[in-house]
Order: sequence, then structure tokens, then C-alpha cells
Amino acid sequence: MAEPNGSESLQSQLDVANSMIDSDPNPVLSMDLAGRLVYANPAGVDLAKSWGIEIGSAMPSALVVNAIPNQVVTLEIPVGARTYSFCIVSMPECGRIHVYATDVTTTVSIAKFPEENPNPILRLNTEGSVIYANSAAQSIMEAWGIEIGSLVPDELIRHAQNPTESQLNMNCGPLTFSFRVVPVPELDFINVYGTDVTAMKTLTEFPDQNPNPVLRTDMGGTLLYANPAAAYVLQVWDIDIGGQIPDGIVKSSGHEMVDELEIEVGARTYIFNMATVPAFKFINIYGTDISAARDNEKILAKLAKYFSPQVYKSIFSGDLEVEIQTKRKRLTVFFSDIQGFSQVTEQLEPEALTELITEYLTVMTDIAFKYGGTVDKYIGDAIMVFFGDPESAGIKEDALACIRMAIEMKASMYAIQNMWKSRGISQPLDIRIGIHTDICTVGNFGSNDRLDYTTIGNGVNIASRLESSAKPNQILISEDTYLLIKDEIDCIDLDPIRLKNMTHPIQVYEVRNDQEMNATIMEIDETQDGFSLFIDPRTIKNVDKKREALERAIAILNRMS
Repeated sequence: MAEPNGSESLQSQLDVANSMIDSDPNPVLSMDLAGRLVYANPAGVDLAKSWGIEIGSAMPSALVVNAIPNQVVTLEIPVGARTYSFCIVSMPECGRIHVYATDVTTTVSIAKFPEENPNPILRLNTEGSVIYANSAAQSIMEAWGIEIGSLVPDELIRHAQNPTESQLNMNCGPLTFSFRVVPVPELDFINVYGTDVTAMKTLTEFPDQNPNPVLRTDMGGTLLYANPAAAYVLQVWDIDIGGQIPDGIVKSSGHEMVDELEIEVGARTYIFNMATVPAFKFINIYGTDISAARDNEKILAKLAKYFSPQVYKSIFSGDLEVEIQTKRKRLTVFFSDIQGFSQVTEQLEPEALTELITEYLTVMTDIAFKYGGTVDKYIGDAIMVFFGDPESAGIKEDALACIRMAIEMKASMYAIQNMWKSRGISQPLDIRIGIHTDICTVGNFGSNDRLDYTTIGNGVNIASRLESSAKPNQILISEDTYLLIKDEIDCIDLDPIRLKNMTHPIQVYEVRNDQEMNATIMEIDETQDGFSLFIDPRTIKNVDKKREALERAIAILNRMS
């Protein structure tokens, strides 16, 4: 049998190598020395598509310029919404540059915050091996004599497997750290957050110098000792050495490690940690004043009332910067007001008017939040809501949500009107609604000292003027909105109308019913002695008159019962 020559043997080796690369789940690509893609395994083809390239196309310049002959270069590059780590191996003698990619999106996202944290953060797998440690945790790793891939001490592993324990104190060389364990089952790892409590431990060994309250009681709750920082607590509790501390505090302890207990003490809020020392038959109680933190939480809760939930969430998650910043975006804008409300305000006392408008706006705002609308502002009885920012379900879905919100608001007016009638307001109060979808400017407007998150533009003006043109209990929408919702919402084609300051008349439509809602409404056909009722929701007109007739019928039945 003939021996394979050199070129055949090399080709055979290349074929074997390529077959192995093809089965690699990670992207592998090759380019020539000019930077053109000459090979990609299946996973690499998908990556190339993300760049919009194919065999023969130029590779991204960031990879080409980092191809250093006879060196291995590693770098991270975003590709769309993902992040990849690229290992670039240049082999000029073969005329090839090989690129090995690994998707590190999850690792980059998770590691982004901990690395900057000044406190130690460890990440363990479910067996207790370290898979990540930030810079601040290196001293702990050294004290334990471990590295990435090693198991942490058994004490910490046991603690991680018992989520009922709130914290664990451990010696790490000359220092003492308190560890809080947070399992992340979705990603099969456990985060361990450390806090250096060496100074606190030193202070608790000398309670008189501790700036926080420290108390000691016997097992029955009789006060044996209190450091100077506990003076305020003792004053509020009106006790002294030998007195009984409030019920419930000592009873909450019972073992060496207990949960925190938060208590209001006078005008302050404290967290008390109890540590039972059964060998000496006493309980140490360590207090921390968290009044400032709770005050801040109350302030944030009050601030939340000035923003829509989406805006509040975006600000405090960091998605929305608190600075003058705007963008152009397609929104669906909603305006409503109550026809005749101005006349009613002249007849009511300020307190009654405030109660009336609060009840109305509360109902309407709850409905807006239900459908995901951003409540922009209240102008007396008028409401402005928009859909599409800071959160969006898509242009069509935003428009449908806005229409369904408007339908529910209109339907809710019946109950509101009855409530107002019971308070002596006989004048009809009907809602008018205008809706338009358009490109608007949305974001933070204002000055360097005060910002207002809102939207402006011609689209907002059209929605407002549609509302002004609407009849009582009518929902008017523009053609831009109609084209998005026409397949799911029943509308009536009206004559074009001319809006204020608009050059040309615009086509408008009146919203009637939600087809999805209609599918769930059944006919009512009931005929018995002296009683006959038939309602077909699909064909009924003049709903208000039919409602009045039903109310008269109910009044008769009530008198007969």
C-alpha cells in the first residue's frame, strides 16, 4: 500500500481538526492575513450574521488590528446585546488568523457591580466552591488559604445551606467578617457578602465605649447592665438596672443566633440583635439606631406619589438619568376631561370639591396604572396619559392598551355619576376622551434645578384637541391610532374635522367596543309572568337611555320586594 505523501497527510490532519472545530459549541472563525473571513464553524456562522458578514467579507476591525503575529491576544467586544471574549491567534506562516469566541454576557453583567464594591463579595457554586471573588475578598481568600475553585470553610457552607440564619461571623486572619448569604437559584450560584466587623467586635468587648446601645439581661428579662449609649432607650422604656425590659424582646431570643428585631423606641427606630449566653445565664442585646434609614424610606415613599410607577422605577433603577435628556419616540397620547365640571366647581365648597376630584382621579389613575400608562399630569379634572415610555410593549400593543384603558374609564363613569348623584350633584358629568399616536419628544425637561418628565410635540397637541372636539361620553381617535387598533377595536368612521391651528382637516373615528370584550358578553333573554327582558350587546344603541329604563324597572322591583 502506498504511503500518503506530505500534502495528503497535512490535508487529512486539517480535515480532522475542522471536524472537531465544527462540533465546538463556541464560535470559531478564521480569516486570512488581509482580514477577510475564510471559515466559520456553525456557531461562528451565527456570530458572523450578527455582524452582517459572510465568507469573504471583511472581519470587524477590532479583531484585525489586534491580530499580532505569533501572539495570543484576548479582548472583550459587545456583539448586539451580547458580550463575547475573543482569543485571537495569529499564524502568519499558515496565512491564517484564528479567532475563538466565548459568550461572557452573563459573567460580565453579574461581575460588573461586585468588582467595584469596597466590601468583600464571593460567589460560590452549589457545592461551595469559589467561582468568583472581587478584589476586596482577596485578603479573605489568602487568610483561608484558598483560591478560585477551592471549597470555602465548612462553617460557611453549612451556613449557606440554612437560609434561616441571617448572618455568620468568622475570623479571617486577624480580622472578623460578618457574612450574609444570598442564593441565586436561577443561575445556580450563591453570593456571599462580607462586612468587616473587627472594630464592632472590639467595641462589643468593651460595651461602655460602644456608640450603640448595649444591654444585658438575665434569662427572664431583668436588666443587669446598660452602656451609656442606651440611656435614651432606658428613658423611653422608663426602666433602670433591675427593671424589666418590654415583653417580647427577650422572648424573641432563645438560641445563640437570632433574627433581628425592629422596634419603635420613642421617636427613634432601632434594630436589636439578641445573643443568648447560656453558660453565664444572660442575654446580650445590641441595638442599632436606623431612624435615618427609615426616614429616608418614608421620604422616598412620599416622592413616589409624584411619579408614575414606571418613571419612579426607572429613576431609582438607574435606567432614567435625572438630567435634562430627551428623545424622539412614537407614543400614544391620551387626554380626558369632564364636560361641565367647571360649572360644578362654582357650586361646591373647596373641601367637597377636593374630595370629589380626588375620588375621580383616583379611579382613573388606578385604571391607567392597570394598563401600563404613564400618568403625565392632572390639570383640574383633565388627565394626560401616554403609552410607550419609559416602558413599551410595542407600538401596536401600546395603542391597544390606551384604547382599552379609555373604554374602561368611560364605563367606570356610570358608578362615579351615581356616587355624585347621591351627594346632590344632579348636573350630568360626562367624560370626553381624545387619543392620537405620533412621534413625540419625551424625556426630562426643565432647568438645572427642577425637571419634569413629560412629552411634547404636535402629537400631544392633536390628542388634546381631539379631546376638546369629542362629545359627551365619546372617545375620539385619530387615523394614526385607528390603523393600529382597527383589527381588535370596533370603531365608527366619522367625517374629517378641522382642529385648532391645524392647516388641514384630519380623519377621526369614534371608539365603540373592544371585540375581545364583546366576545365574552352574552345576550340576556328572560321572559316570565309580568316580566320581559332582552339585551343584545352587539346591536344595542342609546345605551344611556336603556340604562335609565333599567333603573326605573329596578326601582319598581325594589318597591315590590
